[in-house]
Amino acid sequence: MDISFLPLLTALSFIFLGALIGGRLASFCHIPRVTGYLITGLFIGPSFAHLTNLPVLLPPEVLLELRPLSEMALALILMHIGGLFEISHLDRWRHRILLFSGSEILLTFALVVSAVFTVNYIFLQKIVPGQTLWQTSLEFALFLGIIAVATAPAATLMVIREYEAEGPVTSLVLTLVGFNNLVSVIGFAALAHIFIFPSEGFGALLMRMGGPVLVGALMGFALSVWAQRLELPSENKILILGGIAVNVAICRALNIDPLLASLVLGMTLANSCPRWHRLQSDIRQVDYLLYVVFFVLAGANLHLETLTHIGLLGAAYVVARTLGKWLGAAIGARLGGFGSNEKAYIGLTLMAQAGVAIGLASQLALHWPAGGKLLETIVLGSVVVFELMGPLAVRHGLVRSGEVPILALLQKRAPMGALEGMHNVVHHFRSSLGVPIGHRLEDPGDILVRHIMRQNVETVLHSTPYYALLKHIAHSRYDQFPVVDDSNRFVGVIDYTEIRNLLFEPALVPLVVAGDLTVSAQYCLRMDQSLREALHVLQLHRNISYFPVVDTDDPQKLVGILSQNDVLAAFRRLGQEA
Repeated sequence: MDISFLPLLTALSFIFLGALIGGRLASFCHIPRVTGYLITGLFIGPSFAHLTNLPVLLPPEVLLELRPLSEMALALILMHIGGLFEISHLDRWRHRILLFSGSEILLTFALVVSAVFTVNYIFLQKIVPGQTLWQTSLEFALFLGIIAVATAPAATLMVIREYEAEGPVTSLVLTLVGFNNLVSVIGFAALAHIFIFPSEGFGALLMRMGGPVLVGALMGFALSVWAQRLELPSENKILILGGIAVNVAICRALNIDPLLASLVLGMTLANSCPRWHRLQSDIRQVDYLLYVVFFVLAGANLHLETLTHIGLLGAAYVVARTLGKWLGAAIGARLGGFGSNEKAYIGLTLMAQAGVAIGLASQLALHWPAGGKLLETIVLGSVVVFELMGPLAVRHGLVRSGEVPILALLQKRAPMGALEGMHNVVHHFRSSLGVPIGHRLEDPGDILVRHIMRQNVETVLHSTPYYALLKHIAHSRYDQFPVVDDSNRFVGVIDYTEIRNLLFEPALVPLVVAGDLTVSAQYCLRMDQSLREALHVLQLHRNISYFPVVDTDDPQKLVGILSQNDVLAAFRRLGQEA
């Protein structure tokens, strides 16, 4: 074997085995595995080695060689985020999502611009050659303001997947992440044209902003057409990975932004490909390895030394961005008419910042070295804070909103200890030699429904008009729809069959509200029932996918929703077939 490959292979071994150890330790400490991967990369990267005078396990030249893997992973994540811009998906919120996103983006931008301008103009008074203090402060403020809008899609998506989060808050978070990055990338291109490339014509601006959109759209249409001719899931995986690689390669060749192109690629696929959801499902089976590499490399590229260099300007950026995301989301949720969970917790889930912000800051340093170098240092230093704390904030927001099953939080330990594992290996080896050995895992049937259910339930108010009810169920994942009264008391469910029958009586439609179609829920589950009892009920009613869960002492208090899939997944996780 050529010895020149040895550093690369050694680096890959450190990445994967280190990620395995870091992920387990993170799980043991009840923090997201993403944070464990980042810390693993930080410990084996050059920054930590230089600060501690230890050997560098991932030298800079190896990080440079592995950069294409990071670009592929980030492009794949942005494609997933872009896929959330499905028109039928956004239609459920209409203008409300624009009010929410616009408030969060504008307040974040405004607070960061105000804080950075004030700190530089009054306290630091740094001046770029050829500019006045006012001009320098304004450019610093505007560029950092638009970069602050970006949210790390990778960390957010990975935490959601790890904790199996599902519900209205989860859907809304991912959509807002897409809006944030779309606005940040386009806004940065506009500011760069005004301040860095003022002599360029409108055509250059159009190329910088419209080029990625055109490339991503064309690639999306091409993949949509090609996907119709494929049969096997393995072919779908190859198609998506190959399409992502070609998309990034074309953007690099044309010197345009591959991040925006990847986002547009996902948007195009979601709205033009009839098999989009199948493509998503197939690629999810193989993308995790890419994401692990991405986060370990992201940790290795963190610059700890920049924390001491960001100073007052960096502190102002971190504080203003944090307040902007939190307050902006709370105000946006109120303006858009969203619920209390959205007002309280979505701001936390938008704190993470990494790849997109780093990419924009590096472009700034490249094309405007006089001022961009300082801003890049500030962004890199703040990324250390936001990338390490961001996943924790995402986890906290999703858990507190009730969209993470308790079991997903509890089952974060090894299924057996080291000695037990060695014992099983020995016995399995004996069995392979012809000596039969029996082994049974503990019965998971005693786990309670409260540990599996999802607490954030999409309910229907009993006075909801019929057409508004149709619009609600068009975007709901339930096949039964829990109905509550004005006091938020559970009154029953609406079965899809009742709605379907009414379609044949159009004269009655204007008179009907949700309460007219509501029937008492005969198959409710209690939160303190065992999983074994719940499974028995589910098996008796296999035609029902979702079951309301009520409080044991107060049957009119709806506390959650339980699906057949969640119960079966719990049994599989615990090593027993249902």
